[in-house]
Amino acid sequence: MSGEEAGSTQLSVDSILNDVYARRKFTKTQPKLDILDIEELREFQGRKRREFESYLKRNRLDMGQWLRYATFELEQHDMRRARSIFERALLVNGGYIPLWIRYIDSEIKAKFLNHARNVLDRAITTLPRVDKLWYKYLFLEESLENWDIVRSLYNKWCSLEPERGAWASYIEFEIRQKKYNNARDIYEKYALVYPQPETWLAWVRFESTYGTIESIRKIYSMAIDFLTEYEVTMKDDNNYETGLIQLAMSFASWETSEREYERASSIYKILKEKFPGNPQIIKAQDDFNRNFGSVKDINDTLISKRKISYENELRSNLQNYYYWMLYIDLVEQYFPSEIISVFERAVTTSIPNQTVSKDIHWKRYIYLWIRYFTYMELKKLDIESCRLLYKRCLNEVIPHRKFTFSEIWIMYSEFEIRQNDLALARKILGRSLGMCPTPTLFSRYIELEVKLREFDRVRKLYEKFLVYTPTDYKIWLGYSKLEENLGDEDRARAIFEIPLQDNVIDIPVDSQLILIQKFIDFETDAQEYDNARSLYERYLHKGNFAPNIWISYALYESSAPTNDQLEALYNNSNNGNSSDEELENDNVVEFKPSEENFTRARKIYERALEYFREREDSKSRVSIFQSYKEFEDKFGSQESQQALAERTPKEVLKVKVENGIEKEYIDYNFPDDSKSSKKVDVSRFLSFAKQWKEEEQLK
Repeated sequence: MSGEEAGSTQLSVDSILNDVYARRKFTKTQPKLDILDIEELREFQGRKRREFESYLKRNRLDMGQWLRYATFELEQHDMRRARSIFERALLVNGGYIPLWIRYIDSEIKAKFLNHARNVLDRAITTLPRVDKLWYKYLFLEESLENWDIVRSLYNKWCSLEPERGAWASYIEFEIRQKKYNNARDIYEKYALVYPQPETWLAWVRFESTYGTIESIRKIYSMAIDFLTEYEVTMKDDNNYETGLIQLAMSFASWETSEREYERASSIYKILKEKFPGNPQIIKAQDDFNRNFGSVKDINDTLISKRKISYENELRSNLQNYYYWMLYIDLVEQYFPSEIISVFERAVTTSIPNQTVSKDIHWKRYIYLWIRYFTYMELKKLDIESCRLLYKRCLNEVIPHRKFTFSEIWIMYSEFEIRQNDLALARKILGRSLGMCPTPTLFSRYIELEVKLREFDRVRKLYEKFLVYTPTDYKIWLGYSKLEENLGDEDRARAIFEIPLQDNVIDIPVDSQLILIQKFIDFETDAQEYDNARSLYERYLHKGNFAPNIWISYALYESSAPTNDQLEALYNNSNNGNSSDEELENDNVVEFKPSEENFTRARKIYERALEYFREREDSKSRVSIFQSYKEFEDKFGSQESQQALAERTPKEVLKVKVENGIEKEYIDYNFPDDSKSSKKVDVSRFLSFAKQWKEEEQLK
């Protein structure tokens, strides 16, 4: 074999470990320990510490183990030991960012703020290019309202010329503090470090909000002069020309908005001279000249004409909601003083004629209300008027007995949450469920209570939800998942059982099959493998003994441990009989299927073959056999593979007559059938004998 061929087939340690992790399906869960007194607690703590220290002596570079060790000490409320472990780990690998984050979070959670500051200061000194550490430090100090410290941290960070996000964050901080002059000073340094057009445009947006017309014009002029002056050094930037054009056109557009048409015209002329033939500049200059070349009031005239045309169209058809939206856009932009009256006209005069079904006209009409709500809350900032609008829409407009709009109820409840009135938000959702329950309303109410950690309320809502739609399997799954997450396995198991019982809930079979699948997964995660096996038997009956269920059952048996195997695994783990390799893999006991599991899987395959043989279902029988063969090829011995190969069915071409027409089809001959036909059916003979005896006694 040549050297190249030997190198291509050589295995590496990484490839072997990756293959092991890929094949591993189950991980060991630590057994539950009941600690009754302080001596047992100390013994448990000492044992765990010895385990961690023993492992770290062998593999001190495993940072995950250091984190688990520190987490253990934090769970024991021993902050001194946890801090010591963090420090030892940092000596091993001071550049491991998650270690710093965990250390800092633990100090903050324990309210050791000075310790947290010290760690953060060391972190940003050790890793000054890690933005996350800076943000964490800044967030801590800003939450404590240490404004001077925050400002000094930002200055220190920006002196390192970090990414754009740091500068933007610093500016936003000064804006929150209403230190606008400080923000301008930052923009000056920012523009020197990142002189690209987007930086100047950001400065312009700032000045548009907090500056004056003179300051905006000054920034625009400074930006263009700077970019033009340093054109030679920035010409290698592919976005330089595009950015400069965008900046200049923004300048012209702003001058136009300020009605400085001569200034805007001069900018367009300079742009055209510098970048001749650019289609974007030509189009913009043409539009400008058409609008402002000779008459300054042309734009106002065009807007007035548009407004009149919309009003004429709406007079002829009040339910033309497309024109209502255009009309509102126009009035909001150019006639803001009239916007409230326009909204009132829209929602009052354009109500759909019919109130029987929720058609497209009702949906478009409700969008007018939604836009009205958002305007009053977000732009008008009139909270009380917005609340009255919600009540008016829900009480007077929507015919809840016929249909409803879940979005309006949800928006109203979220509106009250934003006003810090949680009780009223609950009342709104509760009222909606009483008047016009819908799956969407139930789901959003449950979502709200889950976020608030009100799990008793969540349970009641799920119960009402199931009364409303008991045939929806997704609700049952959601309810069981809630109980599983809360650690109440018995309740989760009971919730799974209810829809699977016969003559209790008329739930579709397909939904029951999905529930059984999820139930099996639940029992498997809980390591209740016998329960999962019982569920597979029910799964077979519910699924009409489909081949895929048989195959899934067999594969499950091949990989699921028995009770004896589980007990042996736990005993080996507790007695410290694990191998060094298992200890190195995070002290996880890995279950490896044995011949016993493969035998149990073979029994399932044999049952399936016998079942379909009795029903003369060759197609399903072949599917089972193919899966059986793949199983034996992977896990079987040479003898079992040979024995199964001798039972391989053979294709046979047969003819059948349908409607007087002969059709050829492929059937299968199974060697097992010829063997079983030669055997005397003793059980059948005994049944006939018993039947004869009973008839003789009756005579």
